[in-house]
Amino acid sequence: MLTPHPCTLLLFEDDPFIRDMLVVFFTAQGMTVRAAADGRDALTRIRAEQPDLILLDVVLPYQDGFAILDELRHAGIRTPVIMLTEKGGVDDKVTGLDHGADDYLTKPFSPAELLARIRVQLRRTAAAGEPAPQPLTVGPVTIDPAAREALLPDRSRIPLTKTEFDLLYHLAAKGRAVAPHGELLKEVLGYEPETETKSLVMHIANIRRKLDKACPHALTIRAVAGVGYKLVAGEPS
Repeated sequence: MLTPHPCTLLLFEDDPFIRDMLVVFFTAQGMTVRAAADGRDALTRIRAEQPDLILLDVVLPYQDGFAILDELRHAGIRTPVIMLTEKGGVDDKVTGLDHGADDYLTKPFSPAELLARIRVQLRRTAAAGEPAPQPLTVGPVTIDPAAREALLPDRSRIPLTKTEFDLLYHLAAKGRAVAPHGELLKEVLGYEPETETKSLVMHIANIRRKLDKACPHALTIRAVAGVGYKLVAGEPS
């Protein structure tokens, strides 16, 4: 049985059937649900409601989900966001993660699956409130968990999303050891280790791309087949 989890959700969904179904379902779980049928004045609503988590449809009237997410992150609001999309293509999912989404779910989906994803994000948010560990330096990059910044020697910042930063720091903290897939899924993303999801692979691909752009050949994430990933420092080009 699913147990109640008190929190406030802000749902942006233009399909009235899905919107009403999710409001009823999550209210029955003990959550407070605020719903919007379009993307008008989205940032104003988010600031007024101060939700614990945002459910954001990609296709919305007036302003789409990607534009809302960009506006949200540029305003410095780090509230967890789960994107809801009818598009199952990898490019659309990568775009959502690259814009700063914390997770995505492709329609059609079950409310129970979405609830599990929400609990993952809420656990991660609670863990983020604990005292931050010390900064780590790997190759040319200093990873500062207090400031939540990955910095190059010239103090320029690598633009990582919250999830990307958490993954990079976890890999840095492992030193030369390999971080197993299950460990990253559970301790960083909040999933059960046996969960089947492409989220980890996509986040790693995004981090690799950003590292390669910021410091080519100086730092990368190496896949260890059948085991996991490790952070490897090289020589700057």
